[in-house]
Amino acid sequence: MRASHDRPRRTVRWRAAVAAVLATTSLLAACASGSDDAGSAGSASTSAEPVSGGDLVWAIETTLSSANPHFSGQDKARPILRNAFDSYLYRTADGTYEPWLAESYEESEDGKVVTLNLRDGITYSDGAAFDAASVVKNFDKFLDGEYLSSTQSGLRYVEDVTAVDDDTVQFTLSQADNYFLLFLSLVNSTPLSPDTLDLPQETLEAGGTELAGIGAFTITSYTLQEEITFTRRDDYAWAPESIANGQTAAYLDTVTYRTLSEGSTRTGALEQGQVDIASDIQPLDVSTFEDDPDFTYVRNLVSGTPYSLYLNVSKEPFDDIRVREAFAKGVDIDAIVDSIYQGTYDRAWAPITSVGPFQDTSLVGWLDYDVDEANALLDEAGWTERNSDGIRVKDGETLTVRAVAGSAYVRESRDELNIAISAALKQNVGIDYEYEPVDSGTEVERAAANDYEVFDNSYGLADPVAALDLLYYSSDTSRGTIARGKYDDSTLEALIDTGRFTTDLATRTEAYTELQNYVTEQYYVIPLVDTQDTYAYDSSTVHDVTVDAATGQPFGAYTVWLSED
Repeated sequence: MRASHDRPRRTVRWRAAVAAVLATTSLLAACASGSDDAGSAGSASTSAEPVSGGDLVWAIETTLSSANPHFSGQDKARPILRNAFDSYLYRTADGTYEPWLAESYEESEDGKVVTLNLRDGITYSDGAAFDAASVVKNFDKFLDGEYLSSTQSGLRYVEDVTAVDDDTVQFTLSQADNYFLLFLSLVNSTPLSPDTLDLPQETLEAGGTELAGIGAFTITSYTLQEEITFTRRDDYAWAPESIANGQTAAYLDTVTYRTLSEGSTRTGALEQGQVDIASDIQPLDVSTFEDDPDFTYVRNLVSGTPYSLYLNVSKEPFDDIRVREAFAKGVDIDAIVDSIYQGTYDRAWAPITSVGPFQDTSLVGWLDYDVDEANALLDEAGWTERNSDGIRVKDGETLTVRAVAGSAYVRESRDELNIAISAALKQNVGIDYEYEPVDSGTEVERAAANDYEVFDNSYGLADPVAALDLLYYSSDTSRGTIARGKYDDSTLEALIDTGRFTTDLATRTEAYTELQNYVTEQYYVIPLVDTQDTYAYDSSTVHDVTVDAATGQPFGAYTVWLSED
């Protein structure tokens, strides 16, 4: 935020007043506030000419686990790290790819050879040349088995990476793979300078100011779990054309992302001019910004998979489909979502989000809330006794199921949502559902020990090919790295393979439609809430916040500029 920002402090509204206003706030208004002036690239724009300079402060809910995009798996980290780290290709809204760091690319007829022709005149932030040799060094690092705890899933079928000449890199795959092209468009594939790749492992894992990448900004300050600051590269001139529209360097001098984990704190900071943009607006605060003409509130649905519960079928009690179905039908998800989010989030029905071409819209309404049927199913499954707390018991064991959630990933009132589901399940059907946010180390340990029954997750990438592999492919843990439902289902995995390895869009769509019906019929997954990205900003000073149309998330702060009040 620029030092010249001296607008008066606004009085923070009482929560009771906000709640009263929210009762009349429509979902249509929530969506429209971010789309009235959207440009072709998803930019909330103004007719004024952009000006350079200024320091933007952006309040976020997320605590970054790493400032190195090679290591970060957080959905919310990607648009932040995008400021300093470019990709080889840019995925457009229709699922095609346009050049970025690669001037062009070609695929062989069988899809097994992909060739990148690199752009001239690009350098890493430490001055090193961006060339084929540096790209090969990055992929050698990815594939060496020591740099990352597991090979990036998008590289699974890469057999060889060769520098054909200074400006050409050729990848040979054992089979055509939709995930590989997607990977080339992700911030996780970004190239780092050769000298950066030689840094000690612990430095690379943490990331920060020592990383030299390719992006419109460089990291100039990083405090773990608190804030990260990016400073403009004046020589930058290679953003994807769909985003740049002729722009070269970024407008801002710096952008700082500051973690303010409490939603009310973010709201207060924005109202009082302490920050310029605030992300992850909590439901009770939406009307604060919608009803104030000084602010713009933006809500965008994001791609990938919605926030869902994945049931662990490898152990009791969810090895019994009757218990899974009872768990799903024993709670009124509609009522809970409405209560928690007050119309600011949408109930999810399908296992794939509506952003992109793959969601099966016929699944709307597939899950009935039916307490009587849920209780009958549990009786049939042998859970007929109850203890003094009303929890069902069989063979001396209570019907207890636990979701072990990594606390770094708990956001958007998901803890409140799960607590409400827990209360309803206990009251309605006698299931003891425990939602346990824990530190990341404990979460990983318990996952490895199969010490949980529910996995909660949303996964936001521009193509579901990645999420479906990661979340459902249980028989091969190198593909299903977070497939904690442990389905080990050949029917399911055949559909995942079709979607991953077939390039024809119609065939992929058919496979994904069948997959979505299958996993819901089996009650492997319970979709809860459509994932979205929300933020608000002072309309008088903040301009041209661009949304990546393929993901629904902000495209960093590259196009943002600041004006005086």
